[in-house]
Amino acid sequence: MRFVARILICLSLFFVGCTNPDATFYSFSEASTRIITAYAAKDSACGTNRSVLSLVPGRSKRKDVDACVASIAVLSCSFWSQTGDPVPYACKAIEFRL
Repeated sequence: MRFVARILICLSLFFVGCTNPDATFYSFSEASTRIITAYAAKDSACGTNRSVLSLVPGRSKRKDVDACVASIAVLSCSFWSQTGDPVPYACKAIEFRL
């Protein structure tokens, strides 16, 4: 019985290591495209012409990029149109890997 338990534990540990870590990341082009599209949609809705000041320089977590896009979408046009930097903190805090 102990032998079977050891085999099951070894097999479960083996399969845990087989997860695909790339499934949780966007590539540089995917992340940048999503952020630029969010900027363009907000500019179109608010009648402004903001430019993207920086792009994510590597692979970034999907949840971080999606949070950035959602944060841009919920900003009011009055906040987006102000003269400062209207970029949400969710976009400034995107983690990336080179």
